[in-house]
Amino acid sequence: MNERRALVAQLYGTNSHLHVVHALEGLAPEQAGARVAPGSHTIFQILHHMIYWQDIALARLRGERPPRPGSADLGWAAPAAPEDASDWEAAVASLAEGLRAFEALVLEREIDLERPVQPDRGTSAREELLMIASHNSYHLGQIVQLRRQLDAWPPPRGGDTW
Repeated sequence: MNERRALVAQLYGTNSHLHVVHALEGLAPEQAGARVAPGSHTIFQILHHMIYWQDIALARLRGERPPRPGSADLGWAAPAAPEDASDWEAAVASLAEGLRAFEALVLEREIDLERPVQPDRGTSAREELLMIASHNSYHLGQIVQLRRQLDAWPPPRGGDTW
C-alpha cells in the first residue's frame, strides 16, 4: 500500500478500527441526541464537532485560509439533538461527503503532501490529514462508548474489526 492509500485508509479508520461512517449507521435520531450523563456531549454534537474541523481541514488542503477559530467552544455549537431523521441523516451524509472529498484530493494527487497548509504553524498537508484522521478516531471512540451506554451497539455492519 502506498502512502496516499494509507492516509485515506486512516481517514476512514480502515485497518485501525471500525469505519467511521459505519459506526453511525442504525442509530435513531433520538439516540443520537440522547445525553447519557449531565454535561456530556451527545453523539449528534460530537458528529457536528467532527464535521466542523473536517470542513476547516478541507479548506486548508484546498489552499484556502480559513480563520483559526477563536475558541474551542465554536466547534461545539451544534444543538444536542437533531430536529428529525432528515437532520440526523444530513449530518451523517456531511461527514461522509467530507471524507470522500479528502479521498479525492489525496488519491487524485491534487495536493502536494509536503505543502504547508498552515504556514504560521509549519503544518504540512500530510500533517493536516493525519490530524483529522486522529481527531476522527478519538471522537469515534467516544461515539462507540456512548452507543454502548445507550444499548445501541453494535451498528448493523457489526462492531468488531476482525
